Amino acid sequence: MFGAFTYLTWLGLFIGLPILILLRGRGWFAPRGRALGLVVLGSLAGGWAWDALSVRLGIWFYAPANIVGIWLIGLPLEEWLWIAGVTLMFALLTIVLVERQAAR
Repeated sequence: MFGAFTYLTWLGLFIGLPILILLRGRGWFAPRGRALGLVVLGSLAGGWAWDALSVRLGIWFYAPANIVGIWLIGLPLEEWLWIAGVTLMFALLTIVLVERQAAR
């Protein structure tokens, strides 16, 4: 659909955009920056182990026509962004929901 930028486009629309919406004008995240960073690092470690093993075993693959072709430690750049982005998106959403509940 978008050639080598298909996966990046999809990530931008469905993960990047929600993250930007969640981050708008809230002071809720700064005090939790260290925790958010640790959660993302943990997900990158676990996600890498799972995904790299699955690629190596042939369980799944990434279509070369849909990725930019930058590989890091056995995974394409887009997969690293997916792992970090989804983790961050759901962590931010959790904080928003907890803070809204606490405000009631």
